[in-house]
Amino acid sequence: MTHSIVLTGTICVLVIAIDISEEKIRYARHNAAIYGVEDRIEFIVGDYLKLAPTLKADVVFLSPPWGGPDYLQASVFDIETMMEPNGYSNLCCVFE
Repeated sequence: MTHSIVLTGTICVLVIAIDISEEKIRYARHNAAIYGVEDRIEFIVGDYLKLAPTLKADVVFLSPPWGGPDYLQASVFDIETMMEPNGYSNLCCVFE
């Protein structure tokens, strides 16, 4: 997460970084400070699936947890069927 957030902070005016892990947010905040983009990033410790309905954004970058070796069996990655609860419906509310 941290590399992607820092890179996004170099090209966007405002980035909202959400992670359920306080430790990962702390790492991301530290890396953003090193690269001088901490003023462009709002860091939130929380569950994206619970926060998504309250957010509005032009772009959303997701880095969901790795699904394990079962992904190797899938011929197509489909966010609607492979994430519980339905990842697609939770993502789309951000753009409404």
